[in-house]
Amino acid sequence: MKKSNNSRATLSLTDKGKQTRGNWILKPVLLLLTVLLSSAMVFSQEKTISGKITDSNGLALPGVNISLKGTTIGTVSNIDGEYSIGASSENLIVFSFIGHTTQEILVGDQSTINVIMMEDALSVDEVVVVGYGVKKKSLVTGSISSIKSDDIQNVPVSRADQAIQGKTAGVSILSTSGSPGAGAKIRIRGVNSNGNSNPLFIVDGMKTGDINNIDPGDIESMEVLKDAASAAIYGTEGANGVIIITTRSGKAGASKISYDFQYGLQSSRSDLDLMNAEEYKQWMAESGAGEVSLNGNDTDWLDELFEVAPMQKHHLSFSGGNDKTTFLISGSYYSQNGIVGDDKAKYERFTTRANIKSELKDWIEVGNNISFSHSKQKYIGEDDEYRSPVNSALLLDPLTPVTYNGTPERVQSLIDAGNTILTDKNGRYYGLPEYVTGEISNPLALLDTYRNTITQDKILGNVYAKLKPIKGLTFTSRIGLDLTYQTDHRWAPLYYFSSESQNSETYVDDNINKWYTWLWENFASYNKAFGDHDFTVLAGYSAEESQSPLYTMHSGPLVKEGSQYAHQGYATGNEADKVGGSYEEHAMTSFFGRLSYNYLNKYMLEFSIRRDAADVFPKDNQAAVFSAVSAGWTISEEDFFDVKGIDFLKLRASWGENGSRANTPGNEGQEFYVFNSQYPGADDTYQTGAEIDKLVNPDLKWETTEQLDLGFDLRSLNGKLSFSADYYHKKTKDLLAQGSGPLSAGNDFPIMNVGDVTNKGFDFELGYTNMDHEFKYSINLNLSTLDNEVTRLDIDNPVKGDNLRGYDLTWFEEGYPIWYFKGYKTNGINPANGEVNVVDTNGDGEITDADQTYIGDPHADILYGATFNAQYKGFDFNLFIQGSKGNDVFMGWFRSDRQFSNKPKFMYDDRWTSTNTNASRPAANNSSDYVYRSDLMVSDGSYLRIKQIQLGYSLPQSILEKSGIERARVFVSLDDFFTFTDYEGLDPEAGSSNNTRQGVDRGLYPVAGKVIFGVSVNF
Repeated sequence: MKKSNNSRATLSLTDKGKQTRGNWILKPVLLLLTVLLSSAMVFSQEKTISGKITDSNGLALPGVNISLKGTTIGTVSNIDGEYSIGASSENLIVFSFIGHTTQEILVGDQSTINVIMMEDALSVDEVVVVGYGVKKKSLVTGSISSIKSDDIQNVPVSRADQAIQGKTAGVSILSTSGSPGAGAKIRIRGVNSNGNSNPLFIVDGMKTGDINNIDPGDIESMEVLKDAASAAIYGTEGANGVIIITTRSGKAGASKISYDFQYGLQSSRSDLDLMNAEEYKQWMAESGAGEVSLNGNDTDWLDELFEVAPMQKHHLSFSGGNDKTTFLISGSYYSQNGIVGDDKAKYERFTTRANIKSELKDWIEVGNNISFSHSKQKYIGEDDEYRSPVNSALLLDPLTPVTYNGTPERVQSLIDAGNTILTDKNGRYYGLPEYVTGEISNPLALLDTYRNTITQDKILGNVYAKLKPIKGLTFTSRIGLDLTYQTDHRWAPLYYFSSESQNSETYVDDNINKWYTWLWENFASYNKAFGDHDFTVLAGYSAEESQSPLYTMHSGPLVKEGSQYAHQGYATGNEADKVGGSYEEHAMTSFFGRLSYNYLNKYMLEFSIRRDAADVFPKDNQAAVFSAVSAGWTISEEDFFDVKGIDFLKLRASWGENGSRANTPGNEGQEFYVFNSQYPGADDTYQTGAEIDKLVNPDLKWETTEQLDLGFDLRSLNGKLSFSADYYHKKTKDLLAQGSGPLSAGNDFPIMNVGDVTNKGFDFELGYTNMDHEFKYSINLNLSTLDNEVTRLDIDNPVKGDNLRGYDLTWFEEGYPIWYFKGYKTNGINPANGEVNVVDTNGDGEITDADQTYIGDPHADILYGATFNAQYKGFDFNLFIQGSKGNDVFMGWFRSDRQFSNKPKFMYDDRWTSTNTNASRPAANNSSDYVYRSDLMVSDGSYLRIKQIQLGYSLPQSILEKSGIERARVFVSLDDFFTFTDYEGLDPEAGSSNNTRQGVDRGLYPVAGKVIFGVSVNF
């Protein structure tokens, strides 16, 4: 090293003169090179560009993608909408965000670039979730309606299914009850089957039979697959339509915290009046029931029964991540007391969710979507004309007091006889019926007898891995679990209301259920473009298994009355002990595929096929194949299409088949023997023998729904106006139902393929959005029509449905709607005597049971909904209307076998009398079948309900920025508060958990009106 350095120095000294002599040449060259290099370095020098990204309302937009065009350099905005990125002056920065117009901005000499992202009306909601994938809405060839999180977040609902009601055409959401925790019946384009017609629910890819455990605040989107082509990829379980729920996930960027709080007060909104004491006395005298003596009491039982009940909800979520891993963790608590029963009919639910997604490598992504819920539902009797508080309130005479002052002689004598007369919290004895007999009881006393609780724990979710080995190819493997444990625990205290309504021995019942389903799915999707031709191929396999054991236990009498003693094993004897139960286990394997073709975004074609093999069917018919085809033509992309004002027009057509296995218990092709028959032997003693439990049907086939759909989608006025229309014709073939035959067979008949049901109609959806000015608003309307008919029935007699006090009210019969009402048809009131003119429908000259005929249809001819949303500065307003037209309700709460039961006031006001001979209702009558089994009990169930009127205010950003809050909103809302209807009962939404009982009002638990206050805060 030393030698080298000396040499270098010597050389430098030696060349010194030479360098000096050439300096006049080198200096200009070096100077020129220095200037050029410096200019280039200055021109291309990277600098930091920063700024803030907001939406059209001035709110920060986190998660906006920011990239340098033509490079792989990029970042995302943080929770405050802020970003920074290194760029040179000549770079173009690209800002993109879903649902907003992409912007490209040249850096130039700028160092701060603030961006306002404008909503792109043509691309909002463009991406929808379909079976096993996503697709641009402009390329969808089936009939799919989408509800996004924005449509859900402002609606204070407790159940996910409530968020759909009135928001999309062709979907009917009918609550089974207005009681807290009650579910709903969802019908997509009509009732397909005489049994279960619920759609298939898919939550983050996992099948489930119940979505009551999902907090609406966790939902990102809900897609309703209405036509067969959209649902055919789910094969056997898509016959009733499919609802796909995608829950929220985290976004890359700064972590985000969201908290929502709601508190509400509920009340009855019914205006039904019952006869008061004077009217009751007059009615009973005119009807011939007997004399009634006024005693100073005039109890309005509906007013006494209904009360103001609280409800509340809390929802907290944490989300965030980076460009590799994102997460969302949330929890919620929901509590609702009942307007009947208060905490006797209370529902509580806790939910937690963890959604995590991680890109381990460029070619592999793993993740999970898992939720846990714990709910507790206290329930009372309802949907029962014999023993429920609402039914008793409708029927109990007004002369009975709520409680007694002191102890009447009648009560004391009952106590002396060893009966238990209940008291209220103040120690006063509840009033016992003065005139009404039978099961009809003091409704407030009856409420005190309920000790019923359903406790449920549910895990729902999946884990998955997604591989991308080559460009365009994605392979997904996921395994899901739906595990539910449920205990129905109830016990009965001692009480006495009447000889027919009493309990003289305490007892406890427990029903323990477990539903368990695992689902393993593997599918691959490959997308390839050849010039203007774009192909996507999907192929997959799935396997699933379900188990559902049920254990029932009964014991009594209890050691002592009280909840702490109401447990199995605490009984004083074993004579009453009973143990029972059932067990079901089923499995299914499936292969499925789909081919999608798109040419220039103008011509779309899609084929799908699925083969399911399920063990609920006989061995030779376990497998079935369901196929579908759909096509679309975006005519607005054609060169010849030049219609001013129309931005987009697509024509659609689809045909497909779906199956259903929901209405068969399985094992229909196998013989099962029971050993409970006895016959006399030679020694005159009875011998135990075996017999077949029921006949077998080895030819049982799948229930199949075939559907044709024709529709179009239109957008105009620069995307502000959207309109879609569909015509559908849906036919369910080989309907599964209990078979029938000659009694000489000696055994029950198995499930058989007995008939067809047809549903047809139109769906319309119209929307208009204007965000151009400070006052922003949107209007959305939807309407659907329905014609439902049983078009084939291959058994000897029509199928009986709901039995109301000994007579069969609803029927399944060829040529009529499913479960129509059957009874006597009337033709006005005889002005001479006030009796009903009954129509002799069979023309035999006399009125008999054979004259009972069609008197009503529970299915609506028209369903509609409308929303109006507006924003002005920090204020927002939401109006939501929903209703139906053409459905009938049968008022089935009357007790013609209890002559002294009370009646509604409208029957008194409109009755025939000698001075009112032109009456709409007959003379006072308590027992005539021509009144209580006739169309006089059928009322128009059409209604228009204002589901929501909500006013909100978002605090200004200038205030929030100082406190570190991104967004804060407060609101007040009136939900289900106003209903316009001609129905004369408590509620036109007469729902029931019984599939054969739609539209039958046995004294239903009405939907409560709610006043709700809420706060939403984002950090």
